[in-house]
Amino acid sequence: MSRKLLIVGIIVVLIAIGSLAWFSLQRPETTKKVVVYAYNDRITGIDPSLEDDTGLVVLGSVYEPLLYYDPRSDEFKPALAVNWTSNEDGTEWIFKLREGVVFHDGTVFNATAVKISIERARDIYRLTGRGMGYIWDMVSSIEILDAYTVKFVLDYPARLDLIASASYAAYIFSPSVIERTGASDPLDERIEDWFNQGNSAGTGPYMIEEYKPDKEVRLKKFEEWWGWELVNNPKAPDYVIIKILTEPQSQYNGLTSGEVDIVSSVPRDYVGQLLTRGYKIYNLTTYHNYILFFNTKRYPTNITEFRLAVAHAMDLDELVQLCMKGFALKGSGVVPHYFPGHVENLTYRYNLSLAQEYLSLSGVETPVTIEFLYQVDYEENRILAETLKSRLLQLGIEVVLNPQPWTALKDIAKGVWENPDNAPHLIIADWWPTIPSPYDYLYSMFHSESKEWNYAGYENPYFEELIDEAWELEGVDYQAALEKYYQAQKILFEEAVGINLWDEIKPFIYNPKIEIPREAMNPLYMYVIFFQYVKVG
Repeated sequence: MSRKLLIVGIIVVLIAIGSLAWFSLQRPETTKKVVVYAYNDRITGIDPSLEDDTGLVVLGSVYEPLLYYDPRSDEFKPALAVNWTSNEDGTEWIFKLREGVVFHDGTVFNATAVKISIERARDIYRLTGRGMGYIWDMVSSIEILDAYTVKFVLDYPARLDLIASASYAAYIFSPSVIERTGASDPLDERIEDWFNQGNSAGTGPYMIEEYKPDKEVRLKKFEEWWGWELVNNPKAPDYVIIKILTEPQSQYNGLTSGEVDIVSSVPRDYVGQLLTRGYKIYNLTTYHNYILFFNTKRYPTNITEFRLAVAHAMDLDELVQLCMKGFALKGSGVVPHYFPGHVENLTYRYNLSLAQEYLSLSGVETPVTIEFLYQVDYEENRILAETLKSRLLQLGIEVVLNPQPWTALKDIAKGVWENPDNAPHLIIADWWPTIPSPYDYLYSMFHSESKEWNYAGYENPYFEELIDEAWELEGVDYQAALEKYYQAQKILFEEAVGINLWDEIKPFIYNPKIEIPREAMNPLYMYVIFFQYVKVG
């Protein structure tokens, strides 16, 4: 009888141990270091060649470019390339690649992967205008000199070191994806579908374990990442959960309940209160700015003097406080503070009398009604819209507000090119950079080729010639290029095509059990947290 009881007892213990092991496998966060990061937008895609929007928050941890660049210190940091050189006129660049690197699927990283990845981003843009592959447009050929050396031959001089450190269209993926998807070539649409189903094939410190773009993305530590020894951070998280919480109040609730560790968009009024409760803050002065676009193809915003009337009816000092609670710098020119090409004193003076003068010069009879489109889940946009509605009413301009979610706003805004008389008169949208060049702001938002993001419907051949010349001049005479970028910004300012309202200072609030060092944050890679540097516990 005692032997039977002993056997039964052993069986019970084994079952219990097995159950605990199974539970541990299903819920790794119970035994592993986990960081939950609240992000405020739906993920729009994770194709490393094509994505040009919110998917950056995922791409930045899963994929790597050849180089990283920090504009704060004007320093480059080797990533998948360890050194790089160019000829005297900047038309040939040679990158020596890092050896001993593997992709998440086990494929060895080499020069072939670089050639395929960059050509795919460039060629998709050339064929369809999608993505940010325009940054490689000057590349006429990529030559494989050996397994770990690539040579870029350019049609005109360019700062390829800056381009290779871009936050979009510069990520390297595993060539095995082509065979795995049954694609006929790198441009096959099946590759994009495969990526956006939640699959990853990068070299980064984390890989995708679960992908729900409307809810959350779960990242798992990639133990074979080449950089762990260099980073030397045994406290790095084993899992990162990017939780989609679009409402600032939801982020606050998640943080205070302990369900979230890092928040990116709590109500700004609550920041001081959270700090008194022991939470930590990382204030990141970003290159993320908010642009008010005027529909230049629809009456009455197609009249320069009318646009100037609106511009002088706005008190940006007041708006920075009302909308951003001080967590921003007043905009000056389209290019943000501390970014290459920023210009001071391109700010409209708040003056209702002057605004009235411009309104009279415009010939627009009042009362007149205009429509204002803005993103519904950005509290700062709502405050701006309501404040501007009140200000313009004093001039006899009635503003009809049209709040929309981001995906709908993008579709409506692009309508300025197809049916401008049905597109809103005013649109507020935000921008953060692709490459550390003023061209990224000026081309993407105001060049007639860039119909995906030029919500003003702006067409000005002289402006476009200026910025295109500056872009080609960057590789030859950088200071002369910056002067042309200044002239281009002055044109936008004088014509009041788009107003940079403010450059955001982003307060990341986080649990005190976590440490976020400076290396984990880089304003060029907006919203990306380099979790390999984050310390847990």
